[in-house]
Amino acid sequence: MIEIVAVSTGLSEDSATSRLADRMLRSAEDALARRGEEATTTHINVRHLAKALVDLTVSGFPAPELDEAFAAVKRASAVITVAPVYKAAPAGIHTLFWQLVDDASLAGTPVLLGTTGGTPRHSLAAESTLRPMIAYLKGYALPTSVFAATDDWGSGEQAGLDRRITQAADELAELALALNPNAAGSSSDAAPGGAEDPAPEAAAGSAAVSPEPAADSDAPAAPGVPYAGPARESGRSAITPNGLGERAREERTRDEFDPDSVTPFSVLLGG
Repeated sequence: MIEIVAVSTGLSEDSATSRLADRMLRSAEDALARRGEEATTTHINVRHLAKALVDLTVSGFPAPELDEAFAAVKRASAVITVAPVYKAAPAGIHTLFWQLVDDASLAGTPVLLGTTGGTPRHSLAAESTLRPMIAYLKGYALPTSVFAATDDWGSGEQAGLDRRITQAADELAELALALNPNAAGSSSDAAPGGAEDPAPEAAAGSAAVSPEPAADSDAPAAPGVPYAGPARESGRSAITPNGLGERAREERTRDEFDPDSVTPFSVLLGG
Protein backbone atom coordinates (compact mmCIF):
# COMPACT_ATOMS: atom_id res chain seq x y z
CA MET A 1 0.00 0.00 0.00
CA ILE A 2 1.36 3.40 -1.02
CA GLU A 3 0.39 6.42 1.08
CA ILE A 4 0.31 9.76 -0.74
CA VAL A 5 0.14 12.99 1.26
CA ALA A 6 -0.69 16.27 -0.45
CA VAL A 7 0.33 19.52 1.24
CA SER A 8 -1.34 22.51 -0.40
CA THR A 9 -2.05 26.09 0.60
CA GLY A 10 -5.48 27.00 -0.71
CA LEU A 11 -6.19 30.48 0.59
CA SER A 12 -9.93 30.38 -0.18
CA GLU A 13 -12.68 27.77 0.07
CA ASP A 14 -12.50 26.82 -3.62
CA SER A 15 -9.00 27.94 -4.57
CA ALA A 16 -7.18 26.95 -7.76
CA THR A 17 -4.38 25.58 -5.56
CA SER A 18 -6.70 23.16 -3.75
CA ARG A 19 -8.29 22.08 -7.03
CA LEU A 20 -4.89 21.44 -8.60
CA ALA A 21 -3.76 19.41 -5.57
CA ASP A 22 -6.94 17.31 -5.74
CA ARG A 23 -6.42 16.60 -9.43
CA MET A 24 -2.80 15.67 -8.87
CA LEU A 25 -3.82 13.32 -6.04
CA ARG A 26 -6.44 11.61 -8.22
CA SER A 27 -4.00 11.29 -11.11
CA ALA A 28 -1.38 9.74 -8.82
CA GLU A 29 -3.96 7.24 -7.56
CA ASP A 30 -4.84 6.35 -11.15
CA ALA A 31 -1.16 5.97 -12.08
CA LEU A 32 -0.64 3.54 -9.19
CA ALA A 33 -3.83 1.64 -10.06
CA ARG A 34 -2.56 1.12 -13.61
CA ARG A 35 0.50 -0.50 -12.05
CA GLY A 36 -1.64 -2.76 -9.88
CA GLU A 37 -1.03 -0.93 -6.61
CA GLU A 38 -3.57 0.56 -4.19
CA ALA A 39 -3.05 3.95 -2.57
CA THR A 40 -4.35 5.86 0.42
CA THR A 41 -4.40 9.65 0.27
CA THR A 42 -4.32 12.51 2.77
CA HIS A 43 -4.80 16.16 1.83
CA ILE A 44 -3.41 18.77 4.23
CA ASN A 45 -4.46 22.38 3.65
CA VAL A 46 -1.85 24.63 5.26
CA ARG A 47 -4.44 27.40 5.43
CA HIS A 48 -6.01 25.64 8.42
CA LEU A 49 -2.62 25.42 10.15
CA ALA A 50 -1.57 29.05 9.70
CA LYS A 51 -2.06 30.09 13.35
CA ALA A 52 -0.40 26.89 14.64
CA LEU A 53 2.61 27.50 12.38
CA VAL A 54 3.06 31.05 13.64
CA ASP A 55 2.64 29.93 17.26
CA LEU A 56 5.30 27.24 16.76
CA THR A 57 7.65 29.80 15.25
CA VAL A 58 7.49 32.13 18.26
CA SER A 59 6.89 29.64 21.09
CA GLY A 60 8.58 26.43 19.98
CA PHE A 61 5.57 24.30 20.99
CA PRO A 62 3.60 22.63 18.15
CA ALA A 63 -0.18 22.34 18.36
CA PRO A 64 -1.67 18.80 18.14
CA GLU A 65 -3.04 19.39 14.64
CA LEU A 66 0.40 20.47 13.48
CA ASP A 67 2.00 17.39 15.02
CA GLU A 68 -0.53 15.25 13.11
CA ALA A 69 0.33 17.00 9.83
CA PHE A 70 4.06 16.54 10.36
CA ALA A 71 3.53 12.87 11.26
CA ALA A 72 1.53 12.32 8.06
CA VAL A 73 4.39 13.76 5.99
CA LYS A 74 6.93 11.60 7.81
CA ARG A 75 5.11 8.31 7.15
CA ALA A 76 4.19 9.13 3.54
CA SER A 77 5.45 6.99 0.67
CA ALA A 78 5.06 9.98 -1.68
CA VAL A 79 4.29 13.68 -1.23
CA ILE A 80 2.59 16.25 -3.45
CA THR A 81 3.14 19.89 -2.51
CA VAL A 82 1.19 22.70 -4.22
CA ALA A 83 1.52 26.41 -3.46
CA PRO A 84 0.02 29.65 -4.82
CA VAL A 85 2.62 32.07 -6.14
CA TYR A 86 2.67 35.80 -5.48
CA LYS A 87 5.38 38.09 -6.87
CA ALA A 88 7.40 35.11 -8.14
CA ALA A 89 7.50 33.31 -4.76
CA PRO A 90 5.25 30.71 -3.08
CA ALA A 91 2.94 31.97 -0.32
CA GLY A 92 4.84 32.49 2.91
CA ILE A 93 2.84 30.08 5.09
CA HIS A 94 3.48 27.29 2.57
CA THR A 95 7.24 27.65 2.77
CA LEU A 96 6.93 28.12 6.56
CA PHE A 97 5.37 24.65 6.81
CA TRP A 98 8.40 23.09 5.14
CA GLN A 99 10.79 25.23 7.14
CA LEU A 100 9.32 23.92 10.40
CA VAL A 101 9.00 20.24 9.48
CA ASP A 102 11.65 17.90 10.90
CA ASP A 103 14.80 17.89 8.77
CA ALA A 104 14.66 14.14 8.11
CA SER A 105 10.91 13.83 7.46
CA LEU A 106 11.26 13.76 3.67
CA ALA A 107 14.40 11.61 3.49
CA GLY A 108 13.98 9.15 0.64
CA THR A 109 10.50 10.42 -0.27
CA PRO A 110 9.54 11.29 -3.87
CA VAL A 111 7.98 14.76 -3.99
CA LEU A 112 5.87 16.16 -6.82
CA LEU A 113 5.95 19.97 -7.01
CA GLY A 114 2.98 22.06 -8.08
CA THR A 115 2.26 25.79 -8.18
CA THR A 116 -0.53 28.10 -9.31
CA GLY A 117 -0.38 31.72 -10.39
CA GLY A 118 -2.16 34.41 -12.32
CA THR A 119 0.20 34.40 -15.30
CA PRO A 120 2.95 32.17 -16.73
CA ARG A 121 5.49 34.68 -15.38
CA HIS A 122 5.33 32.73 -12.10
CA SER A 123 6.01 29.33 -13.65
CA LEU A 124 9.59 29.00 -12.34
CA ALA A 125 8.74 29.64 -8.69
CA ALA A 126 8.72 25.91 -7.95
CA GLU A 127 12.19 25.55 -9.44
CA SER A 128 13.74 28.54 -7.68
CA THR A 129 12.17 28.09 -4.23
CA LEU A 130 10.47 24.74 -3.61
CA ARG A 131 12.97 22.46 -5.34
CA PRO A 132 16.01 23.63 -3.29
CA MET A 133 13.96 23.36 -0.09
CA ILE A 134 12.90 19.77 -0.85
CA ALA A 135 16.51 18.91 -1.71
CA TYR A 136 17.66 20.33 1.65
CA LEU A 137 15.11 18.06 3.36
CA LYS A 138 16.60 15.07 1.47
CA GLY A 139 13.44 14.48 -0.56
CA TYR A 140 13.54 13.46 -4.23
CA ALA A 141 11.90 16.30 -6.16
CA LEU A 142 10.61 14.84 -9.42
CA PRO A 143 11.99 16.23 -12.69
CA THR A 144 8.53 17.30 -13.87
CA SER A 145 6.65 19.93 -11.88
CA VAL A 146 3.13 21.22 -12.60
CA PHE A 147 2.26 24.90 -12.95
CA ALA A 148 -1.29 26.09 -13.60
CA ALA A 149 -1.95 29.69 -14.61
CA THR A 150 -5.41 31.25 -14.69
CA ASP A 151 -5.71 30.53 -18.42
CA ASP A 152 -5.06 26.82 -17.86
CA TRP A 153 -8.46 26.48 -16.17
CA GLY A 154 -10.27 27.66 -19.31
CA SER A 155 -11.98 25.01 -21.42
CA GLY A 156 -9.57 25.41 -24.32
CA GLU A 157 -6.41 24.76 -22.25
CA GLN A 158 -7.55 21.89 -20.03
CA ALA A 159 -5.95 19.24 -22.22
CA GLY A 160 -2.48 20.74 -21.79
CA LEU A 161 -2.83 20.90 -18.00
CA ASP A 162 -4.17 17.33 -17.92
CA ARG A 163 -1.17 16.08 -19.90
CA ARG A 164 1.28 17.75 -17.52
CA ILE A 165 -0.49 16.32 -14.48
CA THR A 166 -0.59 12.83 -15.98
CA GLN A 167 3.11 12.89 -16.89
CA ALA A 168 4.11 14.09 -13.42
CA ALA A 169 1.82 11.57 -11.69
CA ASP A 170 3.35 8.73 -13.72
CA GLU A 171 6.82 9.79 -12.55
CA LEU A 172 5.61 9.93 -8.95
CA ALA A 173 4.04 6.46 -9.12
CA GLU A 174 7.10 4.89 -10.74
CA LEU A 175 9.53 6.36 -8.23
CA ALA A 176 7.28 5.62 -5.24
CA LEU A 177 7.08 1.96 -6.25
CA ALA A 178 10.82 1.80 -6.95
CA LEU A 179 11.61 3.16 -3.48
CA ASN A 180 9.02 0.95 -1.80
CA PRO A 181 9.45 -2.48 -3.44
CA ASN A 182 7.85 -4.25 -0.48
CA ALA A 183 4.61 -2.35 -1.12
CA ALA A 184 4.52 -3.13 -4.82
CA GLY A 185 2.28 -6.07 -5.65
CA SER A 186 2.36 -7.44 -2.12
CA SER A 187 -0.57 -9.75 -2.80
CA SER A 188 0.09 -10.75 -6.39
CA ASP A 189 3.85 -11.29 -6.28
CA ALA A 190 3.72 -14.19 -3.84
CA ALA A 191 4.13 -17.68 -5.23
CA PRO A 192 1.10 -20.01 -5.41
CA GLY A 193 0.12 -21.33 -2.00
CA GLY A 194 1.37 -18.23 -0.22
CA ALA A 195 5.08 -19.11 -0.48
CA GLU A 196 7.52 -16.33 -1.07
CA ASP A 197 9.49 -16.08 -4.27
CA PRO A 198 12.59 -18.25 -3.69
CA ALA A 199 14.85 -16.15 -5.91
CA PRO A 200 18.23 -15.80 -4.14
CA GLU A 201 19.50 -12.44 -3.03
CA ALA A 202 22.68 -11.00 -4.47
CA ALA A 203 25.82 -11.37 -2.39
CA ALA A 204 26.85 -8.38 -0.33
CA GLY A 205 28.92 -5.90 -2.28
CA SER A 206 27.85 -7.25 -5.66
CA ALA A 207 25.46 -5.71 -8.14
CA ALA A 208 22.03 -7.28 -8.16
CA VAL A 209 21.19 -8.68 -11.60
CA SER A 210 17.58 -9.49 -12.31
CA PRO A 211 16.61 -12.46 -14.46
CA GLU A 212 16.57 -11.78 -18.16
CA PRO A 213 13.09 -10.75 -19.30
CA ALA A 214 10.94 -12.95 -21.49
CA ALA A 215 11.19 -12.53 -25.25
CA ASP A 216 7.91 -10.64 -25.46
CA SER A 217 8.89 -8.21 -22.66
CA ASP A 218 9.50 -4.52 -23.30
CA ALA A 219 12.63 -4.61 -21.14
CA PRO A 220 16.08 -4.65 -22.78
CA ALA A 221 17.49 -8.15 -23.31
CA ALA A 222 21.20 -7.25 -23.29
CA PRO A 223 23.02 -10.03 -21.40
CA GLY A 224 24.95 -9.14 -18.26
CA VAL A 225 23.24 -5.75 -17.84
CA PRO A 226 21.35 -5.26 -14.55
CA TYR A 227 17.65 -4.99 -15.36
CA ALA A 228 16.38 -1.58 -14.31
CA GLY A 229 12.85 -1.86 -15.60
CA PRO A 230 9.51 -1.24 -13.87
CA ALA A 231 9.70 -1.28 -10.09
CA ARG A 232 6.84 -3.79 -9.95
CA GLU A 233 9.08 -6.40 -11.57
CA SER A 234 12.56 -5.55 -10.38
CA GLY A 235 12.14 -3.57 -7.15
CA ARG A 236 14.15 -0.70 -8.57
CA SER A 237 14.18 1.64 -11.54
CA ALA A 238 16.85 3.18 -13.73
CA ILE A 239 17.26 6.10 -11.32
CA THR A 240 16.96 4.27 -7.99
CA PRO A 241 19.66 1.72 -7.04
CA ASN A 242 18.42 -1.28 -5.10
CA GLY A 243 18.20 -0.55 -1.37
CA LEU A 244 18.30 3.24 -1.74
CA GLY A 245 14.79 3.62 -0.37
CA GLU A 246 15.57 1.59 2.75
CA ARG A 247 18.75 3.54 3.46
CA ALA A 248 16.98 6.85 3.00
CA ARG A 249 14.07 5.86 5.25
CA GLU A 250 16.54 4.99 8.00
CA GLU A 251 17.59 8.64 7.83
CA ARG A 252 14.11 9.68 8.99
CA THR A 253 14.61 7.99 12.37
CA ARG A 254 18.20 9.09 12.92
CA ASP A 255 18.81 11.55 15.74
CA GLU A 256 21.30 14.08 14.38
CA PHE A 257 22.16 15.07 17.97
CA ASP A 258 22.90 11.50 19.10
CA PRO A 259 26.42 11.61 20.66
CA ASP A 260 27.31 8.36 18.91
CA SER A 261 26.69 9.93 15.51
CA VAL A 262 28.50 13.22 16.14
CA THR A 263 32.17 13.51 15.20
CA PRO A 264 34.18 14.47 18.29
CA PHE A 265 35.58 17.99 18.19
CA SER A 266 39.10 16.66 18.84
CA VAL A 267 38.87 14.55 15.66
CA LEU A 268 37.72 17.56 13.66
CA LEU A 269 40.80 19.43 14.90
CA GLY A 270 43.04 16.56 13.90
CA GLY A 271 43.93 15.66 17.48
